[in-house]
Amino acid sequence: MPLLLLGLLAVLPAQPATLDLAGAVVVTRPGQLPAAEAVASRVLVEEVARRSGITWKMASEWPGGDGPVIALTVAEGPSPWMAQAGGSQPAAKPESFAISVLAGAGQRTVVVVRGRDGRGVLFGVGRLLRSLELGQGKTRLGAGFGVSESPDVPIRGHQIGYRARANSWDAWTVAQFDQHFRELAIFGANCIENIPFEDNDPSPHFKLPREEMNQRIAGLCDQYDLDHWVWVPVQVALPNAPLEAAFLQRQEAFYKACKRLDAVFVPGGDPGDNHAKELLPFLEKMAATLAKHHPRAKVWLSLQGFKPLDVDHFYAYVDAKNPAWLGGVVMGPSSPPLEETRQRLTASYPIRWYPDITHTVRCQYPVPWWDPAFGATLGREPVCPRPRDMASIYRLGKSFTTGFITYSDGIHDDFNKALWSQLGWRPTLDIRAFAMDYARFFFRHDLAEPGGDALLALENNWRGSLAENSSVEGTLKLWQAIEKTHGPLGDNWRLEMHLMRAYYDAYTRQRLLRETRLQQQALGRLRSAGRLGAAEAIRLAQADLASTTEQPVRPSWREQILRQGDSLFRSIGYQTTLKKHQASGSERACVLDFLDYPLNDRWWLEDQLARIAKLPADEAVQELVRLGRFDDPGPGGFYESMGHVGKSPRQAKLFEAADQIRWGDRFPSPTQRWMGEQRRPVRFAWHTYQDDLPEGLAFTGLDIRGGYTVRLFAQGDSPLLVDGQRARRVHLGVLQDQVTEQVFEVPDEAARDGKVVLSWEKLEEGHLNWRNRHYVTELWLSRTWARPGAK
Repeated sequence: MPLLLLGLLAVLPAQPATLDLAGAVVVTRPGQLPAAEAVASRVLVEEVARRSGITWKMASEWPGGDGPVIALTVAEGPSPWMAQAGGSQPAAKPESFAISVLAGAGQRTVVVVRGRDGRGVLFGVGRLLRSLELGQGKTRLGAGFGVSESPDVPIRGHQIGYRARANSWDAWTVAQFDQHFRELAIFGANCIENIPFEDNDPSPHFKLPREEMNQRIAGLCDQYDLDHWVWVPVQVALPNAPLEAAFLQRQEAFYKACKRLDAVFVPGGDPGDNHAKELLPFLEKMAATLAKHHPRAKVWLSLQGFKPLDVDHFYAYVDAKNPAWLGGVVMGPSSPPLEETRQRLTASYPIRWYPDITHTVRCQYPVPWWDPAFGATLGREPVCPRPRDMASIYRLGKSFTTGFITYSDGIHDDFNKALWSQLGWRPTLDIRAFAMDYARFFFRHDLAEPGGDALLALENNWRGSLAENSSVEGTLKLWQAIEKTHGPLGDNWRLEMHLMRAYYDAYTRQRLLRETRLQQQALGRLRSAGRLGAAEAIRLAQADLASTTEQPVRPSWREQILRQGDSLFRSIGYQTTLKKHQASGSERACVLDFLDYPLNDRWWLEDQLARIAKLPADEAVQELVRLGRFDDPGPGGFYESMGHVGKSPRQAKLFEAADQIRWGDRFPSPTQRWMGEQRRPVRFAWHTYQDDLPEGLAFTGLDIRGGYTVRLFAQGDSPLLVDGQRARRVHLGVLQDQVTEQVFEVPDEAARDGKVVLSWEKLEEGHLNWRNRHYVTELWLSRTWARPGAK
């Protein structure tokens, strides 16, 4: 490079890495603006002020001087300052936006957010807010920033029901709904689905009567130009003229009062038990009632819970009538698969996804192979950021739909909502970059990287065996460092609830490790009953088991979790305990009520010890030794806990949710039972089970002389196969809770090659509720005897 050019470069002023926007003026078009464009400037100014303490001025004329300007406009809208603003044009697709930064030496800084329409301006403002560096007295933007984005799908929304069953929303004020709808829009959502009258259950937390809050929600949707959907199950047994008339009258009163209503979603089932041939004519009446007050609104239907004949009747009806009132089909839990639905449905009707992003067990997308220690404590509605799972599920199913409105029951899945909103714009987005965006906006800009990594780490806490996952404590250290850097959390409920999850996971792991050791110690006492005597062995074992609660592990962590649970109830209405927070049910987010739930066989062992203590001394000793060896398959034997990720080495496992959807029939994931908060004397292995049993469990290294039996616990008669042949049952025990002990003989010839494969005959149980179907919890393959002279 010539020396003269090097010299010139040396004296040119260096361009700053970031642009200071502290004194910016936000300029909007004058006159009447579309709702989303009109509210966008207020959203920008208020959210910047909330995080920086700096309140930008607003104007509709181009400001004089050389201070920074942030211009908000639609692409084609007339404006007297359009030429001065400059900047890029957005794509032609509705809701698209482009953000341009014009700055240089001696030039005033101009940031232009140009939307294809009003919504495009609002979503562009959201993208800008997520990109700013905001701190006390500081508003900065990267000097090279500039983006142009278009949504991938037109429907991007979330269900938010003001009802008693929700774990938080029933405690909200109008202002809290306002803020939350705004934040959903900032991350790219364009729909809200309310649940106006599924039930009449009152909530002790309601700030307004349900009818009034429903109308306020409709008004907020109109304010932010968000499509307003409602979820309306038909819980009238059809046909029934008087009940139908009353239900339609109730609907009409609601429709008439709504300031805005864009669509009505009717689930075919869950709840609702009507056959399609009765339901479809009634939906015609619903649609006519809706059209009186909202002519452009449509009725959408899911095929949830439909029997095959109902599904066939629906498609025949659509093919024959091509109903104009039908907006499309919704694919939700218990619906036919997306691929099948798209193949059978007339192409002119769109499919809207209704994905369950809120639950972790007994749901549409459970956490695959979740450690039962989490299943028994965190349960169905814990704080549940699942970045990899959610992204993989979305990418697997998106091609069949025109978008989604997620199923949610509270704030615990907030990360998942924001992620789905953004996946609706950029399906291939980088998950870590998104997590950093979330942390930057909701935690603080300087916590973007550590916060993003800490959010990803929470999902990793749930991968594999908890006992073997030593990174759980490392995740807690990440969150503790964030808490220390952030300082007092105040009302930052998002940071606090994820921090609580980190403490909860680590506390649960420490409890699991300690309670496992204590149980092994207690079982050792029982095996030594012949030396110790029955009474002393029982006393020592009971003391070992009781020390779990008498001398709790990590008491400071436990107190921290309880404090944070109460703090979240005060700040955002998150109800994590049944009595103190007046939650609607213990299965709904009440993680504090299960904080000390046994993670071993304590309750079962205590009952067994109480029973044995009443026996004569010699008999008691024999029973205690047998109890102490209950888990032991004996020399040359094998044990498999069918639903435990760390105790099922012969089962192939898929840990990614999308993989489970693709290949779950071949490689099933277990189900977690709901035990409730009451004391139930069951073995911990009975908390999980396999009902969609694996194709085969291979046991190798057997003694070729044979003499093996299989002992298992199952609900219902277990159709066990040994090397493909039905096994002969030689013992059936008494019912314990919901399972019975069953023992089967393994034919000697099956073990001749040193290997047997166990599988199960497929049962026809489609008519049964899933809770009542056959399942297996645990099994032992034990060598009971060897025939003399066998070879």
